Amino acid sequence: MPKFLELYGWRFFAVMYDLVNEPFHIHVTDKGKKECKYWVTPTGSCQLAFNRGFSRYELRKIEKAIATHLSSIINQYQTYCHENGIKPNYKTLD
Repeated sequence: MPKFLELYGWRFFAVMYDLVNEPFHIHVTDKGKKECKYWVTPTGSCQLAFNRGFSRYELRKIEKAIATHLSSIINQYQTYCHENGIKPNYKTLD
């Protein structure tokens, strides 16, 4: 599982199986009971896909962290895909 970032005690990561089967997204967990998932577009937009346990305040903080580090996250994602023979795939948001 590629880890993109660790911040505020949260882990921002992707799941290898997901990289092959779904458009790019970021999972965030507190290493406990909370988890959320954000779809990411190549232009830097993101959209909450699901949330289990994070408060609205925490989600805003997560979204800000993703926005702040997005170019690095996308670069890491593309590098990981290239190294593993996976075609980068992004979500088109409505």
